[in-house]
Amino acid sequence: MRAADAGHRVVGFGTGDIRVKRLRAAQSRTPDIPDSQIACVPTNGTYTPTARADDPAGFDVAVIAVPTPLRDGAPDRSPIEHATRILASHPCPGCAVVLESTTYRGTTEDLLQPLLASVSSLIAGADL
Repeated sequence: MRAADAGHRVVGFGTGDIRVKRLRAAQSRTPDIPDSQIACVPTNGTYTPTARADDPAGFDVAVIAVPTPLRDGAPDRSPIEHATRILASHPCPGCAVVLESTTYRGTTEDLLQPLLASVSSLIAGADL
């Protein structure tokens, strides 16, 4: 929300249509972000909650917020991999990708960064 307020093009990418519809209606799923904060985001297109694979093209900031249900006592990271592959198909030099899904510590460094690099040729922390 802060990045959108600052004028960055933010894509809230998720695989669940219900979650996306709630965000479009300014309904938060978390007590950390009240509905009023979502409703205050500018309506000039800086924030787009979406489940469509083409919508992330040209993003400044992408937030991966996908479910990671437990499978045999461990988080299923396949939804993170799926979302990362979709984002990586839209490489944007200088962009930021934020992982908001519940998973193991180190998932960003061990899974997300290498996958983004292999699919998009973007390198974490590089000024391209």
